[in-house]
Amino acid sequence: MTVNLSHFGLCMELPEVSSPSMSFRPPSWPPPKDWVCIEDRDGNPVSCYGDSIWHFYPWAGITLNFHFGDGPKLNSRSHVIDLANIELLRQLVTWRGWGPRAAINVHTLVGNFAIPLRKIISICSENNILASDLSRYPAVIDEIAQQLPKATFSQIVAELDRLRDASEFLGFELLDAAGIMRLKVLQPVHNSFQTEYIPSRIWTYLVLRIAECINDYIVHQEKIEACFEFCISAYVNNNVIAYRESTGKTHYNPFQSARKSKNSELVYLGAFVDTAERFGIKEVIERWVGRVDEKSGIRKFGAYLSLIQNVALANIVAFTMMRVEEAASVRLNCLLWYDDPVYGRVPLIQAETTKTDPDDSALWVTSPSVEPAINTLKSIAKIRLSSVGRWAEENNPLLLTVPFEPWMGGRKSAKRSGLKARVGSLGELVRVNPLLFDAQQITINENDLKIAKSVGPLNTEKFKIGFVWPIAWHQFRRTSAVNMFASGLISDPSMQFQMKHQTRLMPLYYGRGNTALRLNDAVRVLLVNSQYEVMGRQLAEVHTDRFISPYGDNHKAGLLAPANNGQPVNLISEGDAQHYEKSARRQELNFRLTALGACMKNGPCDGDCVSSIGDCAGGDGKAPCANVLFDRTNAEKNKIRLAGVIKQIEATPVDTPRYRHLEQERRGLENYFAYIRNEI
Repeated sequence: MTVNLSHFGLCMELPEVSSPSMSFRPPSWPPPKDWVCIEDRDGNPVSCYGDSIWHFYPWAGITLNFHFGDGPKLNSRSHVIDLANIELLRQLVTWRGWGPRAAINVHTLVGNFAIPLRKIISICSENNILASDLSRYPAVIDEIAQQLPKATFSQIVAELDRLRDASEFLGFELLDAAGIMRLKVLQPVHNSFQTEYIPSRIWTYLVLRIAECINDYIVHQEKIEACFEFCISAYVNNNVIAYRESTGKTHYNPFQSARKSKNSELVYLGAFVDTAERFGIKEVIERWVGRVDEKSGIRKFGAYLSLIQNVALANIVAFTMMRVEEAASVRLNCLLWYDDPVYGRVPLIQAETTKTDPDDSALWVTSPSVEPAINTLKSIAKIRLSSVGRWAEENNPLLLTVPFEPWMGGRKSAKRSGLKARVGSLGELVRVNPLLFDAQQITINENDLKIAKSVGPLNTEKFKIGFVWPIAWHQFRRTSAVNMFASGLISDPSMQFQMKHQTRLMPLYYGRGNTALRLNDAVRVLLVNSQYEVMGRQLAEVHTDRFISPYGDNHKAGLLAPANNGQPVNLISEGDAQHYEKSARRQELNFRLTALGACMKNGPCDGDCVSSIGDCAGGDGKAPCANVLFDRTNAEKNKIRLAGVIKQIEATPVDTPRYRHLEQERRGLENYFAYIRNEI
């Protein structure tokens, strides 16, 4: 395959390297051995493609060398790799450094990619195999899993998946999907407890409640903004801020009963609750932060605005998989729309990334459902910053603001407007705002615990039946990533609609190395690892009576045989199921959820079993597909589907292509029900 070299080029910020430079892009693929891949600031050659050691000091500013393993042995721990594997390693490092979506930091290129890849290829060389044939040697994959560092194991898996995506251009791949899955399941435990997966019932409630809170603000937005401006004017009129900051006293605060004063210009408006009632916002404040009385007064207003900010932040985290610190860095113009020629307008969030490669222009694919949250943050930021004369759209201000209203604190409060807001614990936010979530709705039940444990281990001291689920920011990232590949866990129709957008676009954009956009790489790592975890869990369900094969239990056991050295698998105990889950994830098994249940065909197929199920279920008059599995739990959804097909048949002219297609669908669905009822 001819490689388009226009897609190549260094992405690192190196003032001394530009497109005319020798080292900016390789002249051909693979590059010639004399290609100058690294040069100093004066354009003098430092390292060539064929060198055994690449010297990165001009880029790193410090001594940083990478030894490929084909030169003199530097010390007792130096790698010695055969020449054929060395050439593969050189091509891989060059691809990561100069290819599409190249590394933007030299330490990422060397530390996160080149060194781990050298270790993998060195093990291949020791076993006398070519690294491009690694997928054929499971024992070598197992050896690699034992020798990779625990702390960066997930990052290495993601890099291998990135290379698999580039295999058509490279002409080879280190590991195929099954090999990566095998490696992933052998990942050693690095932390005692993985980030918890929020059970689908609780997650659905949380996200819907968050959306309700945001929408409630939007409904009352004009009234809230008007009341805020009125209150600011009242404080300015009474010169409250200057008086309080000079004396520490609150005598001039306007929201109190009239009091005697030598200053006749002071205006006292009585309790704030009356003003809130007059502007029509008392009810919405009390719905979310509690009763507004004379004691709490206008502070409840400030508490409400701060709550809304955090709720909007939670929405963004849930539907972008950003870290909370990254979500807190969003600015006025953070929401972008990318015009995709196939999928139409794709929403993106631009913010500052916090880990791996620092990049002020990192992008995250998101769902249209974040737009109300962004608009809510804009509203609050604008009224807060405008009140101290610091709102300037041309400066693209941060949307998360500190609560510096004159009624929210002691001295110097207005001067805090330039500070970046600190994001506190989500658990603490929930604790001090008990009206945000209903404790009963987020109390763990038996099914919640079962679902959460099926995804990952839990701290049994914190997560028990009858306990309130301890919510944390990082759980939203983990849960959303798992839900990308396990949307069947989400039963709420409105949430299915939002998840449909995410499920379709996020794996597409992050998974196949979109080169037109510089998307956040940490999310891609998260998604890659979640994909393999979810596939393993879904495969573990196959052995239960939830899934049936139209050809019987023995045939289904045969479909699982690759997980047991070619022998049929019949699992009956929970311990066996856990063993099976690991075995299935590291073998060449395919599993894809469909309308009927699942497809286990390991290769291309003429049907998709999504838009049409006739062929899969034998609706065409032939026997059902040998790779299909029928899921009993899909019965209710397929009843609705069958009823819809029958209605369409009644409205379609007989003996037309459309009519024959619908009849085939009807027969296929009827076959599905006959099999799950044991009528065939």
